[in-house]
Amino acid sequence: MNPLFILLQTSELTEGAARMQVTDPHGWTLALIAITVVFTALVILFVAFSIVGKVSLSMEARKNAPAAARKPRRKSGKAPDEETAAAIALALSAEAGDEVPAAIAAALSLYLGCGIHDSEPYIITIRRAPSAWDSPANSFRKNPVK
Repeated sequence: MNPLFILLQTSELTEGAARMQVTDPHGWTLALIAITVVFTALVILFVAFSIVGKVSLSMEARKNAPAAARKPRRKSGKAPDEETAAAIALALSAEAGDEVPAAIAAALSLYLGCGIHDSEPYIITIRRAPSAWDSPANSFRKNPVK
């Protein structure tokens, strides 16, 4: 006989199996424990995936909300009040022509987060160009006529 088989039969590894065979000869307890563990794991996975799905849907809804409903994001500080903005506009108009203040005002508007950016659905459509390699006429086997 195989010495490993003899060692396993006489070692402490089989004591638990022998004790289980004496206490539960038909295996109902082991089957009940196994089924309970599997279904508990399935319930935990279901709850976890449900929570992740709800969080993902709420983040997607917030991202796709209309621009008017969303609060504009500010990168730094707060927007200047009306008096400060008027003082800046007067100083710029006294100093330069009309192009420079317009460019500065556009840059400030974009920097302060007032710029509106369209939201893409992140769906890319790729249309393949037809070629001779994927034509239906070449996809069937043609048998020679005898």
